[in-house]
Amino acid sequence: MLLQSRKQGRSARCEIITRVLAIICIRDKVDESDWIGIEVLIRLWVSMMHKNSCCAISVLLLAVCAQFSLAQMPPAQAEVGKISDALRSRKFDEALTLSQTALVTHPRDVRIWTLRGMATAGTGNLPLALSAYQHALNLVPTYLPALEGAAQSEFQMGHDAARPFLLKVLAQLPDDPTSNSMLGVLDYRKGNCADAIIHFEKAAGVIATQPTALSEYGACLAILIRDQDAVSVFAEALALDPNKKEARYNLALAQWNAHDAEGSLATLQPLVEPNPIDKDASMLAAEILESKGDTARAVELLRNLILANPKDVAAYLQFAIVSYDHTSPQVGIDILNAGLTQMPREPRLYLVRGILQTQIGEFAHAAEDFETAGRIDPELSFLGVAEGLVKSQQHNSAEALTEFRAAAKAHPNDAYVQYLLAQALQQEGKPQGSPEYEEEVKAATLAVKLDPRLVAAYDLLSSIYFENGQMDLAIKQSRDALAVDTTDQQAIYHLILALRKTGQKDQIPVLLKRLVELRANSQTDQTTSAKRYRLYESQAPAATAASSTP
Repeated sequence: MLLQSRKQGRSARCEIITRVLAIICIRDKVDESDWIGIEVLIRLWVSMMHKNSCCAISVLLLAVCAQFSLAQMPPAQAEVGKISDALRSRKFDEALTLSQTALVTHPRDVRIWTLRGMATAGTGNLPLALSAYQHALNLVPTYLPALEGAAQSEFQMGHDAARPFLLKVLAQLPDDPTSNSMLGVLDYRKGNCADAIIHFEKAAGVIATQPTALSEYGACLAILIRDQDAVSVFAEALALDPNKKEARYNLALAQWNAHDAEGSLATLQPLVEPNPIDKDASMLAAEILESKGDTARAVELLRNLILANPKDVAAYLQFAIVSYDHTSPQVGIDILNAGLTQMPREPRLYLVRGILQTQIGEFAHAAEDFETAGRIDPELSFLGVAEGLVKSQQHNSAEALTEFRAAAKAHPNDAYVQYLLAQALQQEGKPQGSPEYEEEVKAATLAVKLDPRLVAAYDLLSSIYFENGQMDLAIKQSRDALAVDTTDQQAIYHLILALRKTGQKDQIPVLLKRLVELRANSQTDQTTSAKRYRLYESQAPAATAASSTP
């Protein structure tokens, strides 16, 4: 029965082919697009001919049809050859003229329409080229060269409309590197790095010579915290153009994120030494040096940057952060005062000066600075946070929470603002299930979503879940934190406690050993830093800013 059913199926398919060929043959005229259909039918016929004798009828019809149709249809192959030769010689105007002439006698030849699209694209008229490709696709929707040409035209015009064409190309050629590279770029522009990386990986051979595509690939890897992979890709981009400052900076930043401080500093060195100073490179180098405890060199870099660019806000702000971290707020205030003589209407300088004022207990002056910053720019990020910090240090938790909530509402996409709101809510100690608890978890979760590198937010979530007995969630957050920063002591500590609670004690000895080593190293570093470095105000802060001394 099964064998008989298969024979009947083959007979039915042969009958369909026979009928279609017969219909084509009795038409008044068979044109080029019909012949593409006939080619498909031929392939089907060949696959079944040896299995079913009824296909012999198809053979006869095809032979008769071919003889009749070839007699009535002028050959287009010669025209196609001439147009192709002109394109290979980059004679685009000549190719346009030839294609226009050929279309008079072959108006439905998809090859000519596609070649016309290529010639038009060669002259730089991408919209008109796209029109030619679309005309070809109206004749044969799956014609691969026309799909590729339409995709390329849309892509070069910066349109996401290239996507459907590219997907149709990949339906026929799943591993096509060119189409995958274009889709990778489109996904990058959409912020869809997960899919972009998949396409970039398939296009490795093509993008290996494209610095921009490599940079976008590396950026996506960095966004998804695949830092070591990002280092490799950015290194390829820099190798293509060693003098490209942006490529060198990208590699250095990736190395820094991958915890290779020495490698990052070595990569940055050509950008830090020359004159004029590269601002971004100097600031990154200063941050790395400060993290290594080399505050003297970090301060020197920032001071030189300020002297070279006295209206560079970012340099003043980073110098102020170093002052805050080294419990030297007055030096930071002095350098900010110098900055305000250059930029008296810069609200961020008032904001940060206000924060430093709180460090020395000058709450009234801090409030004045915050008020000034808000008057200049009411939408300034962190203004509400700073005011909340003042209220918190004055032990006014209710007003502080109000300020944090207002700041989070005004800046919903600011990860650090959301984190500080969650931290303030945690200090309220509201039980699980309360509106405040739900708000706390929501804010902390949003913080890590907005900034996957914000380790403090992971630690906060781990603490929240641990306090409420949700050990599996606490473990996950601690592991996520350690994926970003392997030296995060708080994450290791939370992980040890949560693993102990869940009976997973086999991992604890290794974690305990690691925690002891980190604490010993950090205590040594802190003692050394406290002994060696105290920032102090120089005689002329506007000129020499600040220095450091043993």
